[in-house]
Amino acid sequence: MSRLAGHELWREGAPHTSKGQLIYRGHITTGGTGHGRCSCGTLSPELPSGTQRRAWHREHKAQITRDQAGETR
Repeated sequence: MSRLAGHELWREGAPHTSKGQLIYRGHITTGGTGHGRCSCGTLSPELPSGTQRRAWHREHKAQITRDQAGETR
């Protein structure tokens, strides 16, 4: 999925708390358990890796695109 205006994954999938705060402040890392955070404000479920948070974000953007097109899944 390509870029979608208003939907960027913060810090390349770094883990965030359930309140959307970056867990490892001052460190550049995407590893560790936490939530992914989209710039639209949506948080992922708690996921164990940056890879899974990036996959969640791809699906999040795909769902937004489907919703905008009036499709359901």
